Amino acid sequence: MDIRLIDEFRRRTNASYEEAKYYLEKCNGDLLEAIIAFEKERTGEGFHRNEHLRGGVNRLINGLLRVVQKLLDIKLIIIDRTGRDFQVPLLLLLVLGPIWHILILVAIVMLIMGFKFLFREIPDPNVNVFDFVEKIKEKVREDH
Repeated sequence: MDIRLIDEFRRRTNASYEEAKYYLEKCNGDLLEAIIAFEKERTGEGFHRNEHLRGGVNRLINGLLRVVQKLLDIKLIIIDRTGRDFQVPLLLLLVLGPIWHILILVAIVMLIMGFKFLFREIPDPNVNVFDFVEKIKEKVREDH
């Protein structure tokens, strides 16, 4: 990427070098298209958003998405006496937290009946929180 093009993009948009490089690469070096893409993502109905707030909010959202993905990847594996296993995402157990006392009783009964419990991290390639959120963002952009 040509440094002069990046400098021109930065001069016109007040963007960082990283942002300038990203948008210019995204738009195949077309300065006008890159500026338009930058402005579309950085402004909302004519009002410029606070860069520090936006960056902090994005970091917070990405952190929360990573936590949710991890809670989906970590599974409670319940193994019955025949060796069949059932995988329950940790997120489901947390959602059922308000009825924890019932879950404990069920777990004790299951232990008495010969069930075994294990926690393992088993990523599922079909369940990706980041892809899900990106699809929602794309749908929202299409509607506007």
